[in-house]
Amino acid sequence: MSSTEKFTGHIVFDCDGTLISSMEGIFKGIQLFMTDHLQREVSREEVVANYHADMRVFADNFGMKFDSQDQANAVLNKFITFLNRPEYKYDLFNGVKELILKLSELGYRLYVWTGRDRASTLRILKELDVAKYFFDFRCMDDTIPKPHPMGLEQLVGEYDRSKIIMIGDSVTDIQGAKKFGCRSIGALWCTYSYEDDLKEMEADFLVRSPLDCLEIIEKNI
Repeated sequence: MSSTEKFTGHIVFDCDGTLISSMEGIFKGIQLFMTDHLQREVSREEVVANYHADMRVFADNFGMKFDSQDQANAVLNKFITFLNRPEYKYDLFNGVKELILKLSELGYRLYVWTGRDRASTLRILKELDVAKYFFDFRCMDDTIPKPHPMGLEQLVGEYDRSKIIMIGDSVTDIQGAKKFGCRSIGALWCTYSYEDDLKEMEADFLVRSPLDCLEIIEKNI
């Protein structure tokens, strides 16, 4: 479809913690990566205590310093290989596929904006049989990472901001939406979502079930 065609609206989803239940796999990948990178045993507890969706904050929390952007990129690429280990299994949260199908039926165009790399994002969503419902993707290796809004600009920058809603579980999702100028729904259905942080970031709406998004979207677009 061309940019001139009419859509009911544009809904941008985060991936991990919003579409897919993946935090235990992410924690395990971080634990293995940090144990290898720091050359010491890193516990799950240490990972959970230092985890942050913003990769810069995450690196600072572990005391990681880089002499150049090339060095940072090399470490990031190594980190991605740990996250993409085939033994990690992911599932859609209950209600997510129903929400995707309903929004598609109602004429909304759907997108994914994620801090995960493109290869694993597409692989996981194809395995879960939902990749085909999304018009476009922006991943960590496609654009400037969240909370910088470039990913949103590239996905939906040509459209009226009042017709766009971002759905995500992390502060970087909400920060990115605010910088871009669209409304946001804070997803609280993931065990590791932080309600107080999403409130502090002033998410426009907070919901505890994926299907609760539907009424909000229909009333506000």
